[in-house]
Amino acid sequence: MHSLSMGKGPAPTERSVPVFDIGQVLLRWDPRGAMAPHFDTPEAIDSFMHEVGFMDWHARQDAGRPVAEAVASHAALHPAHAGVFAAFYDNWLASVPGEVPGTRAIFEALLDQGPVFGISNFSRELFDRTVPAYPFLGRFTGLVLSGDVGINKPDARIYAILCERHGLEPGRCVFIDDSARNVEAARAFGMDALLFKDAPSLADALRARGLAV
Repeated sequence: MHSLSMGKGPAPTERSVPVFDIGQVLLRWDPRGAMAPHFDTPEAIDSFMHEVGFMDWHARQDAGRPVAEAVASHAALHPAHAGVFAAFYDNWLASVPGEVPGTRAIFEALLDQGPVFGISNFSRELFDRTVPAYPFLGRFTGLVLSGDVGINKPDARIYAILCERHGLEPGRCVFIDDSARNVEAARAFGMDALLFKDAPSLADALRARGLAV
């Protein structure tokens, strides 16, 4: 028996429309992988990330700030670490070490049945570097990247953009994300939403919504 936080699904006569996050749902992401050559231990990387506010800094790239601008601005603030900021994006794919086990098969099974959409906090520059390594990411029926619209989840506007672009009713969407904040925001917007834990529990939850995976 697997655990998954489950929201309220659509009426039985309606087909749920899957909406996937990417990071930690379809692809693994660990920024430490791209920075490891510059540090002796994982603890040293963690200390660096805390010192420079790494995750907040990276989130601004997710919201559309160009990578080159981001590297220059933070290198000026933290000159002792200037090389690390540049190396992180130069070695970007080292931060994406593989697929989350089992979820691509679910994604592709759903595509065989109908449209599958995505909402991801992802820089357009970095997404375009990632797709050649993971071509299945190019198969979304529709995808809203935060870097394209300048809005990160959990801002309600990014969910609205997806629905408006593709004529989707929020109540028919089943949104899948590893972040509780993003899941709660999707539910507040009116979507059914699942907090991702692993592929088997996701498959169970989708089958409960009438989707064959």
